[in-house]
Amino acid sequence: MFSVGQKLYHKTRKLSGVVQECDGRTVYLVQENGVEIEVPVRDLTLEPPVDKDAVAVEAARMSRLLSARDITAEHRRVLAVIPARTLQAVAGLYERGAKPARFNTLDVAQKLNYIAEVTAVPYRTMKEYSDRPGELGLMMAKGLARSIESAP
Repeated sequence: MFSVGQKLYHKTRKLSGVVQECDGRTVYLVQENGVEIEVPVRDLTLEPPVDKDAVAVEAARMSRLLSARDITAEHRRVLAVIPARTLQAVAGLYERGAKPARFNTLDVAQKLNYIAEVTAVPYRTMKEYSDRPGELGLMMAKGLARSIESAP
């Protein structure tokens, strides 16, 4: 059974609250906004529910990451047309990161993945704009500026 003061989560709805009272089959919770609710014991859990949307987004992101096996001459060409100033800013951000390391030690796949992450420009878009490096640089600058602002 649950104890007074425990934080509980509804199994299927986005509800949570702190136990105020239990009477065997019903739990009385107070939500963060102060609203008191009654919930059957069978509908509650101590563990927060898994955010399925967040899991799906992360899975999609992971499926788009390049690996060393994926790299072709085309990937190297796209990396080569990224404006030098953009690469310098990306490298600086990488080298000041949580695990400081040299950007130039990364392979092509790791560089492209990191560039896509911090500029919010996916590889497909980089490839599409690779014949227009000026436009590509402008697109990357917006996401890069946000990443730099939020960096510690």
